[in-house]
Amino acid sequence: MSSRATRSALSYSLVGLALLILVTKVHAMALPSGIASQIGHNSEALAFALLVCAEIQFFRPWALGRRLAWLWTVLGAGILFAAAYGLLQTGWTSSVVTLNEPIVGAGFVLLYIMIPRPFRFAPLVSLAILAFIVIFFDTAFVLDQAESLVPFLIAPLALDVFDRTILEPDQPDRPVLRVVWIGVLAVVGLAFMASAPWAREDLEGWFRYGIDYGQRASEAYWGWILVHAYFAYVLGRLWHPASGRTASTTRADRLEAR
Repeated sequence: MSSRATRSALSYSLVGLALLILVTKVHAMALPSGIASQIGHNSEALAFALLVCAEIQFFRPWALGRRLAWLWTVLGAGILFAAAYGLLQTGWTSSVVTLNEPIVGAGFVLLYIMIPRPFRFAPLVSLAILAFIVIFFDTAFVLDQAESLVPFLIAPLALDVFDRTILEPDQPDRPVLRVVWIGVLAVVGLAFMASAPWAREDLEGWFRYGIDYGQRASEAYWGWILVHAYFAYVLGRLWHPASGRTASTTRADRLEAR
């Protein structure tokens, strides 16, 4: 087994085991109830990261190598959407049913990652998703799917602005930009976590509702951090050797070519 395969297998196994522990609430047997509840809420982040990493690492290269790639993509996304809907109908424990949201989010991301690259309109896609959330905020779909829509909103920025080497390995690596972006995600997640109790004391007005919605989608920030960490630090140059080239190296190469 290659080093890349070994790292992949180990990473998926560990995250999958952590997800299983949270879903079955085994961690609650060893931790105080408050801490256990807070940690348990992150199961959606683990499920989202597992699905998105697998889509990028395995499904996307497989589909791009076949005719009618979009047909396979739509079929794959449809399977994820159907699985999420089926999960809602099972009547299983809430710790399992709640995973429908990251499954839906992964379905949206699957459709997005199959767009041909380079893709220059990523910020506009994020703005369009944000506009959709604002305009249809009072609908059941937007209110219930915070943990699928916000991860989808982040996807264009994560994959086509701040860490393009995940989908475009020929792009120069920008490790500082990536670290700043991961830091922004963490700060946003922590800020919503800290301000949500205040907002929910009197849940009136767009500002407080926005904080509440952002907090309910907090798994989106941690999930994308895990995706970035997997491809940049767990796999690193094993994901693609070209990702080891920095932006400054690429500029130097171009100057030398002149």
